[in-house]
Amino acid sequence: MDFHFIIRKPTRYIALLFTIIFTGCGSDDGNEPPPLSGCETGSNPNVSFTASFTDLEGIAHIEPLGEIQAFHNFSAHSYVFIKPEVTEVPVYAPVDMDLINVTDDGADFGLMFRASCEVVLRFGHITNPIPAIQDLARDQGISMFEGQAPTLLQISAGELIGTTSGTAEAKSFDFGVYRSERPLTFLNNDRFHPVETFRYASCPYDYFTTDLRNQMYDLFGPKPLAQPISCRGPRGKEGALAGPWFDTVEVFSNPHFGQTQFSPLLIATALNGTVKIVRGTEPNVYRVPFGASTHADPEEVTTEHCYELQSGGYFYFQLQPNGTLHVVRETTGTCPSEFPPTEYLTYYR
Repeated sequence: MDFHFIIRKPTRYIALLFTIIFTGCGSDDGNEPPPLSGCETGSNPNVSFTASFTDLEGIAHIEPLGEIQAFHNFSAHSYVFIKPEVTEVPVYAPVDMDLINVTDDGADFGLMFRASCEVVLRFGHITNPIPAIQDLARDQGISMFEGQAPTLLQISAGELIGTTSGTAEAKSFDFGVYRSERPLTFLNNDRFHPVETFRYASCPYDYFTTDLRNQMYDLFGPKPLAQPISCRGPRGKEGALAGPWFDTVEVFSNPHFGQTQFSPLLIATALNGTVKIVRGTEPNVYRVPFGASTHADPEEVTTEHCYELQSGGYFYFQLQPNGTLHVVRETTGTCPSEFPPTEYLTYYR
């Protein structure tokens, strides 16, 4: 290991040394400190981010947790959109953190850092990490918390970790934070908890100091409606249409294509008021703009509603007393006067 990485943060290693000594020796009253389970970074569930993660002047808007995109349930990370006139933006470490994994899919890089044993940060679609990070790239992901991956490189708050132009399609990159001791609660946890990113997703911007947090909240969008003052969590609402639905009664215990990783159906409202509907692995996001004649907030739909789509056709949803959902999808035409009695699909929470 390069020597300057050791001396830059000596207190961490002193604390770890004392933890090892006292854990090994025990104490007279039996109150031993909890084991670190192989985590080299140290325990701190209340990490504070003191540096911006990018140049905010180059950012058009941020879509926080709770937005939906094609191939997704609710988004378990935020999407950071670069301004059209900006070629690329820098990416900085918001806190002292340890690099624990780098993946390279040939188009861009995914970076995983540990700010503490309980808090992990992930950046996606980073097109040009610094050479010291690129040199550690592999093509395999790892668990964020299970097994506690060893530290590959230490990074200080404010240090440049790379630059990015984002994805070719949307000119955006991903920023996610995950906190192991604060799991999210879904309407049916068993659908999601096999996947770490869903189970432990946390709002990245809530970890920043007040001034930085306010600047980032101001970028939440797309506008023009009033924006939330924090990220949104799982989008499901008991007794209402909003949220993810599944096409099988069975709940798979492991991530399964078509279930857990990709919901067969998701209905939610975007930050600008547009109702978005996503079906399974279809690449389309079906939209009903705010102000359209059939627009209705899915969190307020508790019986049935038919949405006519911007792209043509409609979705007709009917909630059942047993908690299931009947769905009719037509690619042409307009909403009928009543729900069709046959040829519907049934979905489950």
